[in-house]
Amino acid sequence: MDSKVKILKNFIKKFLNILGWKLVKIRRKKPTSFVNQKPDLEEIKNIINSNGILHFGAHRGKEAEVYSWFNKKVLWVEANPIIFNDLIDHLNLYFDQQALNLLLGDENKKVDFFISNKDASCSSIFDLSKEVKEGNLWNNQKVKMINKIKLNMIKFDDAVKKYKINLNHFDHWIVDLQGSEIQFLKGAKNSLSFCKSIFIEVSQKNFYEEGSTSWKELKSFLIENGFTNLSEPSSDHCDILFKRT
Repeated sequence: MDSKVKILKNFIKKFLNILGWKLVKIRRKKPTSFVNQKPDLEEIKNIINSNGILHFGAHRGKEAEVYSWFNKKVLWVEANPIIFNDLIDHLNLYFDQQALNLLLGDENKKVDFFISNKDASCSSIFDLSKEVKEGNLWNNQKVKMINKIKLNMIKFDDAVKKYKINLNHFDHWIVDLQGSEIQFLKGAKNSLSFCKSIFIEVSQKNFYEEGSTSWKELKSFLIENGFTNLSEPSSDHCDILFKRT
């Protein structure tokens, strides 16, 4: 987008906000992104019984209405600064839902962040694997990285202190971080003690390059930290619910 158009857009948005209105982009076609599996009954029970929800990998916050139905306090975390303002605009429709623009991992440093097509839904600190690039995995989805930017990574444990997050309010976690789940968990080890249940994305194949999270490593880490998985992966790429034992 041209810089002058951006300046004009931001001015209009600020002016409308003063009046209690907001500027919303009309989508003329449905965004091309992945849709996670629908939560099962056990996942819904954990949402209902939770004090609140921490959702890591917010994207555009499509689950916000569901959380609102259950009257849950929600803190969303999204790394991608390009879509973060759209996320904030969407969350303004809902009570007690806030968001932070943070890239979470196991170190505090500047890293490459790869932006994907598909409405940036596969964006990650990891590039796509050779298998994906050669069309042997996700070949029907035509996923590719279209940009790369530098972002500051921070451990969640440090973010909790910096932003004064009260973890007692958020004991159900949803983690969808496109291959960096284990890095996030290692950087959230202290905070993890406040969590009672985790609904987390897992992969049994190499969708992202070497170093990305494997199912075996993820399962082992969570079991060592007091959780048990309620099921095994039903496909190469899915979500699994873990509960504190």
